[in-house]
Amino acid sequence: MTKFKMIMPLSMSMLLAATVLSGCSQQDQPAATTTATASSQAKDQKASEPVPIRWVRAANEQDPQKDRILLELQKRTNTKIEIVSIPSDQFANKLNLMMASGESFDLATVDPGKTLNEWAKNDLIIPYDEYLKSGKYPNINAIVNSEVYKGFKIDGKSYFKPLGLAPMQWGWIIRTDWLENLGLSMPTTLDEFYNVAKAFKEKDPDKNGKNDTYGVYTRASGMSDPSITQLAQYISKSFAVAGRTDNWVNQKDGSITRYEVSPQAKDAAAFYRKLLKEELINKDWLSLKPDGAQGPESDDFGAGKYGMAATTKPDLFLEKAKAVNPNAKIAYLPPLKGGDGVPANLGHSGGFWRGNVIPKTSKHPEKAMELMEYTLTQEGRELTEFGIKGIHFTDVKEVNGSRVYTINKAEADKDWDTKKNGYLYPLAWGAMNYFEYAYIPIKEKNYNYDEAFKSLQPWITNEMAEGKFPDWFATNAKYAMAPPLMNVFDDKMLGDQTKLRSTFGEGWLKAIMGDNFDAAWDELQKKWLAAGGQEVITYGQEFYKKNK
Repeated sequence: MTKFKMIMPLSMSMLLAATVLSGCSQQDQPAATTTATASSQAKDQKASEPVPIRWVRAANEQDPQKDRILLELQKRTNTKIEIVSIPSDQFANKLNLMMASGESFDLATVDPGKTLNEWAKNDLIIPYDEYLKSGKYPNINAIVNSEVYKGFKIDGKSYFKPLGLAPMQWGWIIRTDWLENLGLSMPTTLDEFYNVAKAFKEKDPDKNGKNDTYGVYTRASGMSDPSITQLAQYISKSFAVAGRTDNWVNQKDGSITRYEVSPQAKDAAAFYRKLLKEELINKDWLSLKPDGAQGPESDDFGAGKYGMAATTKPDLFLEKAKAVNPNAKIAYLPPLKGGDGVPANLGHSGGFWRGNVIPKTSKHPEKAMELMEYTLTQEGRELTEFGIKGIHFTDVKEVNGSRVYTINKAEADKDWDTKKNGYLYPLAWGAMNYFEYAYIPIKEKNYNYDEAFKSLQPWITNEMAEGKFPDWFATNAKYAMAPPLMNVFDDKMLGDQTKLRSTFGEGWLKAIMGDNFDAAWDELQKKWLAAGGQEVITYGQEFYKKNK
């Protein structure tokens, strides 16, 4: 779940403000006989017509004049949508120009960051706050005023409505038949994880009489910061909640610091080094690039070369393992409880991918909010995820906490590119809504978004219901814990991220691979602080004191 910052801010001389034009009333009026009442009736008839909404977003594929789902969305919300689609690689530049020129549109799906802050400070976008006082937009209100998104506020106001995102699709699997063969239990702590990894290497877990297995599989090639591989993050979060590069972590004295200079980061690196030196990790981990398809590593897992892996495809791994050994079994490996009271956690991605803003030039800001509010309801979410009942899907049922949809593939094929997007409507994510195959029950959790986020419900197809995929993000959501200063997009707090990440990654690798860990770690600390880290820490700690 990557967060992209917008590119360079607009020149102040280019920024133009515009007035906000309100939409017309849509209240019904009685029949009229006089010229005055006839005029009033004509106005009401015009008010009942669909309200035009001009929506700017990147790389749109759907046509609101032909697409049956968008046509239905417009019908239900009494809108006439025009989507201004901009290629992703040109999006930031062109949207900046639209803002600067005062071009009129009603809604945009954008990234947070410096440019968004400039728009707010120069009165180019509208804060949601005044409109939320009416109580007509409880879902939007719950989102922008949630604890997890409070860092997005600019001068105390909400200009950005994040698209809520499930924590992660990645989860860890373990060969439970190997655990049974060795008389071991599911690891729940770091020490137990180490003992299992060591036993998988040294105690013949597959009982084939050969010394041909190891514990854990990971990949790091091509990463400027290899400390954020799936394995390294899994370990680091046991030492600090959401422990990883770029994040802030709590200290015992109640203060905060950046993870990179925390004692927890050193302890996590030392633990990783221990696994590495004892060859409990695949030897080629540093030369292998991360692979979303996971073909080679699932082949090795199936062949019984190792017993633990991070994956988004548990069914594929199990299928290959059973092809070799019909008695093979796997299970979800939960996050590990750490020392010093660190709870089992999977950190937190920030819980969003892009978000919606309303420009000051919008002619119908409240109608734009009505449209967004509808897509956050259960009915609106269903429409923008799977389509129209009776056309794109024929049946819905509740199974093991998930909502399972029977897809009419022939009809779905008519409205979107299912070879590219699968049987999930392309506007289900990255538009006005959130993660694939899930519903965040905001209303059902009494409009407490933070609780709703932890209780998201998988919405899946029949095929998916047969596997383990929906369990991943629903379980992961329960372990999502936010670090301090999450989603605060302040340049002084971020620093030169590229430089800081590469400096830490290079030093971390030298420390875990070299002969003198302590000396290498000390050198890393000095270089990271000198690369701008000290200024970031000083500013962040002061910001935290003022805003906590």
